[in-house]
Amino acid sequence: MQLEGLPEIGGTSFNQKSAVVWLEEQPQNKQPLLVKHVFKELLSTAAQPKQYSGSACSKLCGFVELCSKSSLPVLKNFAFAQETSVELFNYFIEWNEQDSHRSMRLVLDYLVSAIKWNPDADTAKSIKTSILDETISAITLQASKPSTKSSMIAIDHLIQKNVVFLGDVIEHYQRIRGDDSPSGEPWEAFISRIFAWMEMQNVWTVAGKLMVTILTQPWYEGDPLSRHQPQTWHRFIRSGFKANPETLETIKVYMFMPLFKTDPSATLAYLSQLTSLQKLTTTDSQGWDTDAMLWVALLEAGKKTGVVGEQGDYWGNSMSGPDQLPANILEMLLHHRSHEARASGLSILVASPSTTKPYTRGTLRLLQGSLASFHEDVDPKIRYDMLGHSRNITRRVLNAIQALRKESSFVSKQIMMSGVGHGDMHSPPSLEELAQVANKKNINDKGVVAPLTKLIDHEEFLNWYIYFLKKELAPTASYQRHITSLRAMHYFLKSSLVGSDRSSIQQWPAGLLVDDIWFRSVLDLVMDPYEDVRETAASLLALISPGKPMSGAPEGIRGLHSDPFAEMQEFSQKANKLASVTARADHCDGAARAQELLCRWSSTFEQAAEVLETVLKNLEQKSGAAEMSLATAVLQAPVHGDFASLRYIWSSLSGIRLSEDRLVILDGFQNRAIICCGRIWGAVRHILCDDSPEGHLPEELQQVEGLDTKDLLSYSFRAIHESSNLMRIVAQNARHSRASGFLSPSRQNFEDIGNLTFEELSNLRHRGAFSTVSQTFTACCQLVQSAPAYQDLAPTLLNTWYEGALDCIYTQGSTTRRSAGIPAIIVGILASKADSPSFQDVIMKLREIGQRPAYVSETDGSNLAQVHALNCLKDVFKTSFLSQRAEPYLTDCLQLAAQSLQSEVWAIRNCGLILLRSLIDSLFGTTENKIAMEAGWDGRTVRIAYHKFEALPSLLVNLLELGKKSSGMTMGTQTAEAVFPALDIIRRAGPPEAYRTRLYDIISWYLGSHIWHVREIAARTLCSLLLTPTWLESVGRLITSTGGSSNKLHGALLTVRFLLERLLQVMPEQLSEANVNTLFMLLGDLSTTSDSLHTCTEAQAVYIDIYNFIETALGMPTEWSLVDFGEIRRRQDASRVPFALLNIRTGETVVQQALRRSDAEDGMLMEELKSALTTDINVGCAMLEAISASGLPQTEVARSRLAAAYIHVCFATNVPEPRTMALEGLASLLDALLVGRLQEGGPDAIPPEATLVALWSNLYQKPINTSLSDAIIRVSGPLIAISLVRAQGSVDVNLAKRLTSWGSMMSDAGLADRTFDTRIAAVEAIKSVSRSTELLRVGSESTTGISWMHSAHLPWLFALYDALTDDDVEVREAAAEASSALLGLAFVPVEAATRLSRWLAENFRQDVGFLTQVAGRMVGHEFGSPSFSTLSTEKEEVPAYEALGWVSARSQLDEAMRFDDSLFVVEEHNQYIDEVRDARRWSETFMSLVPGNVNGRPVAMAESLAEWALEGLRTLNELTQTGCDTACDGPLGWTSSPQVFAICARIMICASAIMAVDKLRAQADIAVYKRPQIYTDVEKELRHFREVGRDVDAKIHGLLLKMAI
Repeated sequence: MQLEGLPEIGGTSFNQKSAVVWLEEQPQNKQPLLVKHVFKELLSTAAQPKQYSGSACSKLCGFVELCSKSSLPVLKNFAFAQETSVELFNYFIEWNEQDSHRSMRLVLDYLVSAIKWNPDADTAKSIKTSILDETISAITLQASKPSTKSSMIAIDHLIQKNVVFLGDVIEHYQRIRGDDSPSGEPWEAFISRIFAWMEMQNVWTVAGKLMVTILTQPWYEGDPLSRHQPQTWHRFIRSGFKANPETLETIKVYMFMPLFKTDPSATLAYLSQLTSLQKLTTTDSQGWDTDAMLWVALLEAGKKTGVVGEQGDYWGNSMSGPDQLPANILEMLLHHRSHEARASGLSILVASPSTTKPYTRGTLRLLQGSLASFHEDVDPKIRYDMLGHSRNITRRVLNAIQALRKESSFVSKQIMMSGVGHGDMHSPPSLEELAQVANKKNINDKGVVAPLTKLIDHEEFLNWYIYFLKKELAPTASYQRHITSLRAMHYFLKSSLVGSDRSSIQQWPAGLLVDDIWFRSVLDLVMDPYEDVRETAASLLALISPGKPMSGAPEGIRGLHSDPFAEMQEFSQKANKLASVTARADHCDGAARAQELLCRWSSTFEQAAEVLETVLKNLEQKSGAAEMSLATAVLQAPVHGDFASLRYIWSSLSGIRLSEDRLVILDGFQNRAIICCGRIWGAVRHILCDDSPEGHLPEELQQVEGLDTKDLLSYSFRAIHESSNLMRIVAQNARHSRASGFLSPSRQNFEDIGNLTFEELSNLRHRGAFSTVSQTFTACCQLVQSAPAYQDLAPTLLNTWYEGALDCIYTQGSTTRRSAGIPAIIVGILASKADSPSFQDVIMKLREIGQRPAYVSETDGSNLAQVHALNCLKDVFKTSFLSQRAEPYLTDCLQLAAQSLQSEVWAIRNCGLILLRSLIDSLFGTTENKIAMEAGWDGRTVRIAYHKFEALPSLLVNLLELGKKSSGMTMGTQTAEAVFPALDIIRRAGPPEAYRTRLYDIISWYLGSHIWHVREIAARTLCSLLLTPTWLESVGRLITSTGGSSNKLHGALLTVRFLLERLLQVMPEQLSEANVNTLFMLLGDLSTTSDSLHTCTEAQAVYIDIYNFIETALGMPTEWSLVDFGEIRRRQDASRVPFALLNIRTGETVVQQALRRSDAEDGMLMEELKSALTTDINVGCAMLEAISASGLPQTEVARSRLAAAYIHVCFATNVPEPRTMALEGLASLLDALLVGRLQEGGPDAIPPEATLVALWSNLYQKPINTSLSDAIIRVSGPLIAISLVRAQGSVDVNLAKRLTSWGSMMSDAGLADRTFDTRIAAVEAIKSVSRSTELLRVGSESTTGISWMHSAHLPWLFALYDALTDDDVEVREAAAEASSALLGLAFVPVEAATRLSRWLAENFRQDVGFLTQVAGRMVGHEFGSPSFSTLSTEKEEVPAYEALGWVSARSQLDEAMRFDDSLFVVEEHNQYIDEVRDARRWSETFMSLVPGNVNGRPVAMAESLAEWALEGLRTLNELTQTGCDTACDGPLGWTSSPQVFAICARIMICASAIMAVDKLRAQADIAVYKRPQIYTDVEKELRHFREVGRDVDAKIHGLLLKMAI
């Protein structure tokens, strides 16, 4: 329609105000048509992606609003018409969901006006009804289109604007559902749907906002009291959270925090209710349940919003109000086994809106007791959160100290002026003296006490925290503790150091951290095996250097007797020597970082140049050695450390302004470095370019002694890896301007680097090598286009490299599946964003090559350009910075991938499949987890914006039609593979709406394919189209339209099975009893009418599986309606057709029916298992698996019958697999029976003792494999627990032997070199015993009050302790759960280990065997099965500790100090355990046992320990004697070894414990006590070690010297 006088409606010059004026000027009879036309055009322009629509939405809303204010009735009526509002609302729903932008809110604002100010009340009501119906249907999945997010935004907006009230919402919801239930139930159902959406990230915010609105807004207009009261909130929130516990963080952030801000008083009332419901503070529960999680989350939200206050006043007074933190629970939270509980506890503890408010004393003590467990957590997220909290703690403590010092200065002056309590008026009193005086009653000034005491507490905490961080750097600490402490130190120093002030590291607060202990520990960690530890340690040392590189070393470090630069030189020499001996990657990298620090700490450019000259000379000599004899270079002259040194040094020099003469010097170094890169490439090229480099050893090197393929490949790869990294750093300096005084490569340097990396990429076959080189080549391509100095080189170089890449594609053999480095060359060229070759040209060329036909008869598959082209395209779409530019070509490449899947040549099909995966990842992203990926579309989420890929829907249809053309049995595997991508996309993203019906028909056809896998994929895909309320009608049509085809029936039944599973996950309300009963009728009719069902065993198997699923997953009893089991078996015997799958499904059905039979009926399950084990072991295993999946029976009799069946399986077969499954099931069942008997006092349903004894004997008389052995270990726990229960905790001689033997078996199973399955089985067995013994203990204490523990329990208790320090976190957590039964609370493993050692001391303090174990663990003795309970005195001259089997400290040190220089070192099995922390625990236990026992074994044991420690001290003193090879320790010295450090620490700890015991015994009875001479000798040697260790030449590790105090 031509509109004269009006600018183009979609153009930028269009003005809505002018348009309305223009309309008002038109003839009256044309105005209705014109206004509709303008509106439609504006709506059409706005209904586009925001990059095209521009401000069209604002113009649209402005136009309608101006029409509503027009004086002309025609325009006003149009604006307020229902049709106009509905069209605007539909536009908002569709485009806000797909492509939302801020101006979309204008649509909602106008809808509010259209309802509120509409002159026609009926029209306003109709608009509101229409909007409510649409939004509520979408939220509750009644709508046909997924538009939930927009619907939530719309309904929330209308409620907030008081246009719609909650009563209207629930009324419409009930009408849509056809529900007339009481008022509370519909709300619960409606809110549950909102909670279901909260699991989706893109809906978090709007769903949480809508929930807050529902909970806080009134139900009816003018009645603010008609609302959801706080006491009703929990029912809604708890049920929603329980359905998906992963939404806790979402609920906390998007619901609880807005609730506190919106209605704090009501939210505090809800908090009070949750406080009364939680069980964390009770003694009869482990407590971390749904109520506790919500309570802690609400507390944290309240603390962060400032509504909930601190845990109490400074003096620790309890605060009990709902708006104050409960002090009695925080400690439990901080040590709880649950990660979420501990993280929330710490957040609650430290969060505060203020950064200067002092912490309370209780808070500081809680932090001291809990930080260790956070530092060692294996979960990186927990540690990351911990670092965030540590930054806040550090900042707040430092700020509080500064503020308190100002306050205390005023208090100090007041007290000194009063002269109270301090005799000397000329010397200022100490802070402690001031605090003591201030606490006296005669000082009445208000506010005098608090600042002084708080200051002391905060300074003590800061000192503790600094030393805690240093201790975490001990060589024996785990990786987690090292990296967390280093990063915490990095923040502390970064916030404490003052710019280029050289003395700031000696001042407060940095001076508290930076001392000789810190310097030594950090230097050692520069050589750590973990790269991020090395990097962080080196960055810390760089941080303390003043100013830029080459500005000198730090002036001085507290406690360090020598110059820091000299120390760094010595460390660098040691590191280089170590790296040259071992050639290990960590040693070479650490040595390289030391060289960089040495260069950085140089005080002059000349000094730094000397370092560079030394590194380059070494590198040139080693390169020459590699050219002459590669074998000699591999064994004696590794080069990767030198290349890494140059890389780090060059990186530190980048961005520094230098004079021209210095730049010329560096140019010379740069030229030499690039030449070395080329030389080393020439030396190792033939190794890395071999078609199979991993196993390649050239013939001329095969006779070299000590050289193998691993050594050669490691040398070659690392040389290219590090040289390429160096060239990339050099090339990246091209961004700097030489004229401005910055280091930059010359044009020739840059061209040499680019050509060398291109040559390497075009020839390399080692994947690790070309992945590193590709980064350098990509950097060169980007720089040649963007660096101003080289832009004239770009066309020449890029086109040369592109032509070279095409030449490689055409000529290079297809030796690898991924075409080696060719795709990396293409990616690098495209990364340049050059006009020539352009992105489009390259993609089109690759597609053209990939489309060329290839035939098996014409090629042997060794030289296929198509393979390289497909792999190049795959890398283009996988590369993040190219994928967006590649989007327009995605559909074409998807078609190319599908075509490639039909090729005759396997290599092309394989590469087509790889390309397909890359394209699908581009469509869906790579953040989706595997479970969600396999589950498919949920019927709600917009996974693919089909409007962005307009050709994609038709392509999907064409691909599926292609498969139909190869109808019947002619469809081969290749054709089937071609349709898989289309089916997979539809399965995961749902169908494009316009093609839904057509796709349904095509996919339904594939249900009849003769290929099982095609039927299965088609059935899963069809589920995505059936996630609607009409699914049952569609299923009925599918089942009845099979047309006698067995394959089609099988496919239809598969669809039903998968659909039921998916509906249960995403639309559980659709599986109502009525719908399921209708489905039963369909299946029943099928059983009587379909001949195919009775002849097709595959269909029968799925049919049975559907019944099993309904019964097990939905909890609905089913009736068998196909054929009798006996008839199935008779037909099986009479036929030769395999019935394997059918038999398995039949067996599962037998299990379901047997488990739900009444208690009076017995023997069915056992007989069926016996029959299955006789005929088909696989069926028996499937039945056992089905029993396990069904959970435990509810009645004791049923459980007893099941236990008998399990035992019968073990007797009935010799095959290990079913016996393994039976034992695993029996173990869980016996645990439940034990708990039931002990807690509930019910009948004894546990099998008789004779049966269990016979079972145990039978287990070892038949073949055993590894899995069965683990199952035997697992079931041994309940068997021992049963014996203990039947003995009522009383341990006689026979039971004591069994307990001791079983405990030894658990200890052996828990050894570090055992497999994970064995160790976890041992812990699970121990858990069974610990639960029963704890219940027995409670019973015995309530009746007799006598201790229940017998010494025979010690072996398994120590095995439990060892499991708490296991290397695997799963084992540690299982052990923590087992120990919670003894400790009464669920602690994190590190805290559980500490408390278990104390618990053992309390219960076994008089036990000789326990004392022996404690002392042995202090000295590192590895206990075997036998234990020593008495001292051996056969030879008086033999030290007592040797009679105990302890290895002397000297022997341990000799063994630990043996150096292993091999390239590949076998790691220790347990890298978690900290021997120092372990020794400290047992030392504390030992000190609590010995004092007070002046005679007997404890005293003798203490003297044995003193003998061991004395010899160890003498050995250490010998090692530190002047003139000894080991006299000088220092960084990388002998105490830097974790093994040596652990032994030295044990010696110190044992000696300190002996001194403490001596002091305690003397204090107990100073008149009687006579000090043994050996104690005096220990004290003397300990004092001597301290004196020698502090000597300048000794340089003993400061952490060891701290232990010796």
